[in-house]
Amino acid sequence: MLIKPPRILPYGDSALLVDYEVEGYSEVANTQLHHAAKALRSDSVWQEIVPSYKSILCVFDLAKMTMDSATTKIKKTLSQTPKTPQFSGKIIEIPVVYGGKYGPDMAAIKKSSGLTQSQIIDTHSGQDYRVCMMGFIPGFCFLSEIPLALQHPRHPSPRANVPAGSVGIAGWQTGIYGLDSPGGWQIIGRTPLKLFDKTREDLFLMEAGDTLRFIPSSKAIF
Repeated sequence: MLIKPPRILPYGDSALLVDYEVEGYSEVANTQLHHAAKALRSDSVWQEIVPSYKSILCVFDLAKMTMDSATTKIKKTLSQTPKTPQFSGKIIEIPVVYGGKYGPDMAAIKKSSGLTQSQIIDTHSGQDYRVCMMGFIPGFCFLSEIPLALQHPRHPSPRANVPAGSVGIAGWQTGIYGLDSPGGWQIIGRTPLKLFDKTREDLFLMEAGDTLRFIPSSKAIF
């Protein structure tokens, strides 16, 4: 599948947005994007490189580089970035206790999908997912597209508190809460792993570009 070269757009006074023009989630665009983000990160001129589903935010020091020179540098990096069909991030296994008190929205997913709980678990854990972006709270990971049968809209009104480690569904997305937080995603399980830990040398368990593999578990150690 061929995609158009990304647009490079000003994003405030000292940042540029590399935007891939695709509809919905594109595995091809996201792979190219992470290759580009890795190449950009290797150049110390950038203050911050933040990849997402279909764009990369490139932040620079306006005292050291103009908008035009930053644009030229991005174009050069993109032209030299390989367009291989795979991206090699870490593979991280995520144990998940599905359903019950750890998955309060499992019933809603059962109703909309027509699947049993076992089938939902098998479907959700039956493929690997790319970490496409990190946000909106520390450690929250937005993952690649879930199977169509499990896609389900988020709650009209968010819960006041969703426990850290909760695995949720929102539309075509799935993700994991890094901290206790308000949230409107449909929660189907929880992992005991800490995605964010301020006492750990590596604060974050994962980063954009890594691959997650959900492992169904019956051990609820929280």
